[in-house]
Amino acid sequence: MADPASKSTDSSSSSYSWWDEWPQDFDGTGLFERLTDEPPLFRFSVQDILDEVKDNVGSRVIGVPCVSSGSNYFGMHVKLDDGKDTMLRIRRCDVNWPRYDGFPIDTLAIEVEFEAATYRLLRAQPEILASKLLYYRGPVQRKDKDPTEIPKDLVGRQLFVFEKAEGANNVWPADRDKKLAILTQCASMRAALFRFELPLDFVKLWLPQCSPNPKISPDIITPTRQFVIDFLLSKVQEMIKNEGDMIGWESDHNTVGPIAFKAKGSLLRLIPLIFPPEGVHACYRLVLEHGDFGIHNMTITDSDTPAVTSLYDWETGHIVPAILSDPQIATHVDFELDGDGVPVLSRLPDGATAEYIADYEGYAKHYFKVLDECAPEYIPIVKAGKDARHIWFALKAWRGEDPEGYFGTLGSWADGRWRELAPVNV
Repeated sequence: MADPASKSTDSSSSSYSWWDEWPQDFDGTGLFERLTDEPPLFRFSVQDILDEVKDNVGSRVIGVPCVSSGSNYFGMHVKLDDGKDTMLRIRRCDVNWPRYDGFPIDTLAIEVEFEAATYRLLRAQPEILASKLLYYRGPVQRKDKDPTEIPKDLVGRQLFVFEKAEGANNVWPADRDKKLAILTQCASMRAALFRFELPLDFVKLWLPQCSPNPKISPDIITPTRQFVIDFLLSKVQEMIKNEGDMIGWESDHNTVGPIAFKAKGSLLRLIPLIFPPEGVHACYRLVLEHGDFGIHNMTITDSDTPAVTSLYDWETGHIVPAILSDPQIATHVDFELDGDGVPVLSRLPDGATAEYIADYEGYAKHYFKVLDECAPEYIPIVKAGKDARHIWFALKAWRGEDPEGYFGTLGSWADGRWRELAPVNV
């Protein structure tokens, strides 16, 4: 979510933005010794957070060795007087802040509850290495507050407290063999996640609620070809409504034009033709997706024999049919599979040399080789779903720009595929 209200990069002193930036002149260390600084480093009370940890985890905080910032949360390594190391995540925005323009409170509440439910579910799956959740709570929006008043408490921010696993995130050693060792463990964990059989009650509760999935009735959720067809049809119908209706973010003021509306019809016509018969590669199992699988969301030991010790940050997690699952991993470069199941690179740095690219192509091949060994059905499913995946990932990737051009291109592709696949008598 963009921050249109921001007028300063120093969020500790600015009341203009509802989004907290990183404090100026702060290297992430020594926070515990600066709790009484004036002005404070952060706009929220760090002491109040530490008191909440004590009240709900049962131990007093004796140190905060390191603070970091992610896309949506600040992370704090917190030491407790019982000897435990914990990791705390506090949301970088408060739903009670003046001019708050972020995700609706209902959306944030679903994210928090799904993430907590996922940690609980996966604790019995040690090969997936989900972090151990100690305490959490969602945001509360105060209905009776003055809309211009700056909040004096933390109830408008999500909070998670975890048992800290050994290691740090974004560990990516210079040594090639260490990189391969990390990728081997990541691939094994990704395979375990893909093969994990989700309880049906968990699927029915969470599949319809989690973005980017369409809002569908839990009663129709089954691991069948027809359900997956209906799932993708619903996604198209939900995104592209009738001509003249709003499309995308309300703030973008876009409406469905004639080209996008025609593309909708082309997609709806094609979708029933592109799914393989049931029984092929278990394509229609319902699987859990992390949503942002990569070394930035893992703790990894930086040692002679590096070890992946936890996978965290499931806020973009969701449940999808296996045929739409995404095996991508993010390192300094993203490793993906193309429609034919061939490893490819994305998000290459500017100025990447031929040698650099060749090295990372080798890393990508290694990752997917291990993934194939651990879950031999995964890559065949990717290949079987080539057209469906093209549609699904195109719908997920749209960011609100030029709906006529974007969906016009997708619709033209759909028309071409329909001409190739449609029965002669259609």
